[in-house]
Amino acid sequence: MRTFSGPDGMLEPMERSGAPGGGARPETAAGSEEGLVARARGGDREAFDRIVESHLAAVWRVVWRIVRHREDTEDLVQEVFLAAFQALPGFRGESRLSTWLHRIAVTRALNHLERSEEKIRRASRALDEAADQPDAEAGGAGLAPAEGQAPSPLQELEAGELRRRLDECLERLPGAWRAVLILRDVESASYGEIARVVGIALGTVRSRLARARLALRRCVSGATT
Repeated sequence: MRTFSGPDGMLEPMERSGAPGGGARPETAAGSEEGLVARARGGDREAFDRIVESHLAAVWRVVWRIVRHREDTEDLVQEVFLAAFQALPGFRGESRLSTWLHRIAVTRALNHLERSEEKIRRASRALDEAADQPDAEAGGAGLAPAEGQAPSPLQELEAGELRRRLDECLERLPGAWRAVLILRDVESASYGEIARVVGIALGTVRSRLARARLALRRCVSGATT
């Protein structure tokens, strides 16, 4: 699947129900990816297309879980890869390519949240959109039906309510906390990698993560203190 065609190209339309398909896996051999980067840096658009294919799903997940809005995610993911294409000549491999792309993605997503008009729009937006997402995107929680049985109406209701509650609580977290939480608990990034992606000290990563987890747990449980 060709997903990018240089600065004038566009990512192919995303699935309206959430993230794109799993996409191609990242190159298994470091040398293979380094070769693609070298070729793309030299203007090889097919090489850059392959880089996008390998990292599109991961970048999408990070952006989606920070901004929590499908159309905004589509726009931002395209911005991320356009910015990456333009900045690739300056990429020297000091960090992994995935870390570099995550840094661009997190920066773009957090900047998006900081725009004053976005804050106003998000304040008035209905918070039930995540109910349309697959369980993998929404966090997949709720009472599980017995094996081989369809969920009861009560189980479906409780699962849907919990998904909406999780979505609402994630919306309430500061964007900087949400980014750290997502990178650690969803993307399984190391503390050191998170520090490099977000551009903060290792101790700050641990502090923000602890505060984000506590705030999310309290919000979901309905605690007020």
